[in-house]
Formats: sequence, structure tokens, C-alpha cells
Amino acid sequence: MVKGKTKSGIKYQIDERIKDDARVLFILTKLQRATKQEVTTETIEEAGGLVFDLLALIFGSDEGIMAFMNEVATHNKGVCDTKVMVSEIMDIFEGIKAKNS
Repeated sequence: MVKGKTKSGIKYQIDERIKDDARVLFILTKLQRATKQEVTTETIEEAGGLVFDLLALIFGSDEGIMAFMNEVATHNKGVCDTKVMVSEIMDIFEGIKAKNS
């Protein structure tokens, strides 16, 4: 397990092996493709689903996902903004990468 804190102060504790999980790379690749397309209801829905798939892999349970989203909301004036949440996820991966360097 690796513990850390994002730039905005959200604490996390996750299995550091998640960075090597091929499913994470698969979802991140699909997410990147979805967000580079023209913004439509369909691309927003696809990207949203991918974000939650990624959260499930990282945090493992609905309780873990909700705890993370509540932390994002606490640090963002009561709103769990999707863009902020994705930024926090990327911060977590950067933190894991830095700890393994």
C-alpha cells in the first residue's frame, strides 16, 4: 500500500500495484480518446462511465469511491466536480510514480 496526499490535500491509501494494472491503462486510453472527440451527450456519458470504472479499480468498493468523491467535494466547496476529480486521480498516479522513482 502507498499513502500520499494530492496537491489539494486529499489523502489516499491505495495498492501501488494499480499503476501496473493493464486495465487501468486500457481505461485511461479509452478516456483519452473519448475526451478528444467532439463533445456530445454520448461522449460525456462514455467518459463518465470510464471515470467510474477507473475509480472502481483504484478504490475497490462503492464505499471507497464515495469516500474519495466526498473528499473531492469537501476540498471543492461542496461539489464533486468531474474535472477536479479526474485531476485528483492523475495527482494520485503522479504520486505513486514519484514514490517508485
